[in-house]
Amino acid sequence: MKGSKGRIVLLKYKSLKINAALNITKQLCQVLFPLISIPYVTRVLGTDNYGVFNYGNSIVSYFVLIAALGINSYAIREGVAFRNDKEKIARFVSEIFTINIISTFISYSLLMMLLVSPFLTQYKRIIAIQSLSIILTTIGTDWINTIYEDFVYITIRYIIFQMLSLACMFVFVHKPDDYLVYAVIVVGAQAGANILNIFHVRKYVHVRLTKEVEWKKHLRPILVFFANIVAITIYVNSDITMLGIMRSDSEVGVYTLASKIYTIVKQILNAIMVVTLPRLSLFIKKGQKNEFNSLLMKIEKTVLFLVFPATIGMIFLSRQIVLIAGGIEYLMGSDALKILSFAIIFSLLATFYTSCVLVPLKLEKYVLTATIVSAIANVLLNFYFIPHYGINGAAATTLISEIIVFIIALTISLKNGKPKLEVSYVIKILAGSVMVIISCFFASCLGKTDWSYTALSIIISVLAYFGFEFLVRNDILLEESRKVLSKIRNKL
Repeated sequence: MKGSKGRIVLLKYKSLKINAALNITKQLCQVLFPLISIPYVTRVLGTDNYGVFNYGNSIVSYFVLIAALGINSYAIREGVAFRNDKEKIARFVSEIFTINIISTFISYSLLMMLLVSPFLTQYKRIIAIQSLSIILTTIGTDWINTIYEDFVYITIRYIIFQMLSLACMFVFVHKPDDYLVYAVIVVGAQAGANILNIFHVRKYVHVRLTKEVEWKKHLRPILVFFANIVAITIYVNSDITMLGIMRSDSEVGVYTLASKIYTIVKQILNAIMVVTLPRLSLFIKKGQKNEFNSLLMKIEKTVLFLVFPATIGMIFLSRQIVLIAGGIEYLMGSDALKILSFAIIFSLLATFYTSCVLVPLKLEKYVLTATIVSAIANVLLNFYFIPHYGINGAAATTLISEIIVFIIALTISLKNGKPKLEVSYVIKILAGSVMVIISCFFASCLGKTDWSYTALSIIISVLAYFGFEFLVRNDILLEESRKVLSKIRNKL
């Protein structure tokens, strides 16, 4: 023990690379499992029932965020500073959990009021099932695991429950009317694992309800994060919600498939940044500006290194990806996927400037401004674009929203001294991305089927891109290569 009382041995910094690798593994599984489940489910349920499932999910998502408030981001940023003080962290966690329970009660109350509306009559059963994720997320307190950077547990837990859900899906979902059964399986896969957290987080801290909540201290920043999440949710989910109102369940199903593919790829690339938030916040709280700026630079270079080739690859393979994932019935969503692919660049860079720069610097009010402006723009543009252009219009408004957030966040970050990136590095990345275009054209001459063309395009593109970046001496790639070779030599 360290200190007189209430102190525990300081946690060593956990390897950011290991954390990132674990989180990327989790995100890759989020690709692998949908690659298995989505082609099956979209064909079994059909566009109508798949659309009903996703429309209900879009409604529930608003109440999930009401229950969550901005607790996850706030708890991680603040909790990491005293995660090694047993008394302080226990008090902090209990106060945040109490606030979360109250917000969950409010969320369910509002949802019950909405369900009496005749407008949602045909969606009541599926919404009731999907709403179980609200309470499961609250009692899970998964933000405690993130505070302690326990990405091993998070990853293993996720993989196990996803495997169980896949097995249940193949056993119990066989016809279009099984969409309610599918909803139960999805809730279990996404939030059911949180039940285990009730026991797991006790290794760090005991969670309890408390009457002694410092409302003034916690509520304002939580509500700022909440308002930010609301704005993000509006421009992410308003497309599906407004498609359901203005168009049809079938178009909702088609667009949702394209949107899910876009989201999956974005989450994989975003995995690197997610694990760095606790560390960046800790550097700021300890006044370690050099370490903060150095880590920022590495994150930004890594994001750029991955996002440009991934975007170009998705644009060229959009038709094949949609056909493989959903079948010919969903092919009309390929153009929407191309638009959303382009949006990935701005989305990832916007996430970097908001989550890695502004939030650790406690400038979340500017993040809120950016997301509110983009959300309002998204909804207003949807009123014109969706009736005139359908799912392509919905994708276009998402792209515009991501650009708005990116521009505002970049402007504020530069004003607050964010390290500037070398133009030469960006040129290397763009030049390397041209190799992806050439590779896709080359693969099109060899691949005879959608599967073979897609596989060849990915393999040739990766080899060509990495080879080119080695030749131009990309510092991120060279640094990681040296470390890998060094470890191999040490083992030999």
